Formats: sequence, structure tokens, C-alpha cells
Amino acid sequence: AYGVKILSDVDDTLYSSGGKFPTGCDTRFPRHMCYPGCLSLYRALDQHRDCQTPSCNLVFVSARPHLYKDWTEDHSYRLFQSLVAQGRMHT
Repeated sequence: AYGVKILSDVDDTLYSSGGKFPTGCDTRFPRHMCYPGCLSLYRALDQHRDCQTPSCNLVFVSARPHLYKDWTEDHSYRLFQSLVAQGRMHT
């Protein structure tokens, strides 16, 4: 996985939308549940990262439209901060 740049969506890729429109259609898991193994996969693909050197091998993209005062972006940033604080997301 050396030299890999990971591009990932958020809804129905990192976590389930619960099938709630307009974010996604997956009803197999509860809404906002991280998919089993997703964070482990990101960590495995990013295993050659150097903690001493700033880098960004994991990039999240979204098709969500820009909404008032960056509401959707703030929601995603809070999710990422929470996953890092819980030790579930490595970067």
C-alpha cells in the first residue's frame, strides 16, 4: 500500500445513512453506524505513513451541496474529530 492516496465518500461508504434521503440508500445498518472494518481498512492502506512527517493519505470527498454557514462540512468534521478522539480513526 506504499504511496496510496485514499479517497472516500462519507455517507454509505464510511458510515450508513440508514436509508435516509438525500444522503444515501443503505438500510442494512443503523444510521450513522460506521461500517464494520472500514476504519481498519483505511488504517491498513495507510500503514506506511510516518507519524513524524505531516501527510494526508486519507481524503474524504462529498457530493453534498454547500449549505448555510458550512453546516454539512461542520457535521463531517465533528464526526472525524469524534472518531479520532475515540481512537477509532488513526489520522
